[in-house]
Amino acid sequence: MRLTLLNESIVGKELAVSVYLSSGMIYASEGIKITESNIKILQKVGIDTVYIKDENDDINLKEILNTPIRLEVIRELKIIYDNIKKNKTIDEKKIINIANRIIDNLDVSENSFLLSNIGQKDEELKLVIHSINVAILSLLVAMNKNYSRDKLEKLAVGAMLHDVGKLFDEGEKHCLLGYEFIKSQTHIPVTSYMCILHHHECEDGTGYPEKIKGDKIHEFAKIVAICNEYNNLLQSGSFALPSMAIEYITSQAGRKFNDEIFKEFINSVYCYPNGLFVKLNNGVEGVVVLQNKNFPTRPMIGVMENGKPVIYNLMENLSLFIEKVVL
Repeated sequence: MRLTLLNESIVGKELAVSVYLSSGMIYASEGIKITESNIKILQKVGIDTVYIKDENDDINLKEILNTPIRLEVIRELKIIYDNIKKNKTIDEKKIINIANRIIDNLDVSENSFLLSNIGQKDEELKLVIHSINVAILSLLVAMNKNYSRDKLEKLAVGAMLHDVGKLFDEGEKHCLLGYEFIKSQTHIPVTSYMCILHHHECEDGTGYPEKIKGDKIHEFAKIVAICNEYNNLLQSGSFALPSMAIEYITSQAGRKFNDEIFKEFINSVYCYPNGLFVKLNNGVEGVVVLQNKNFPTRPMIGVMENGKPVIYNLMENLSLFIEKVVL
């Protein structure tokens, strides 16, 4: 299979991974032939990349959180968000239960990825999916930092609720409004709701709402900040591939994001997913087939040499590096 942008160039190809709506309905089934009509429909629900079938049928692809469980927690968080918006109340126990279900079911092996195979038809669903994705990404960083179970739970709760203020205001006030709501309505720990208040603060003090910097920002909020930015970039449509989003985030490291958290993030999120075609600096093109844990820029690349498949392990060939993504 091959990871590719969703555009006219793949018309006639077969879909290799099904696309779902957040309701759980299969929107496009594995094996269907992609048409121009399919492409327009999938783009409307926020799908920018897909896996298509090709001769690379041995690609090792696993989900960080498998689709059925991800769909369940999306639906449950949607109910919670709807209740907040309508009744201004929140079920704290349900939030904690969702956090623990995510933690219990994460696959953190080196070849697991957060697939972009769930679409949404409205902005509220987009917010819910974004919140779940940010929680998953934040947990990956925290697990790399060897957080205790208690800290993982508190971070996951804060990450899931980081944008809850957008149910009241879409602008910069959402941080303060969300913080005030959660603080007044629940017994959620301070470390969790600091994610809500400070996930738009920057290391250099240019963020909002309080323009604090450096050590004044809680570590949980620093983790959520970089994961929030990354997922926003991927959802924006301008940074369809992880490598594109990570390149932008790298340019902001030190000014916007804490250096240590940035390094942990880079070591936790793979920028070249399995199935992506790339060109190496020696001119050879191939497909990413496996990852090297904690070295996301140096995966294993499958290439054809003299008609035979060969694996280039970039951790063993240090003179080689990925020059660009081939789309």
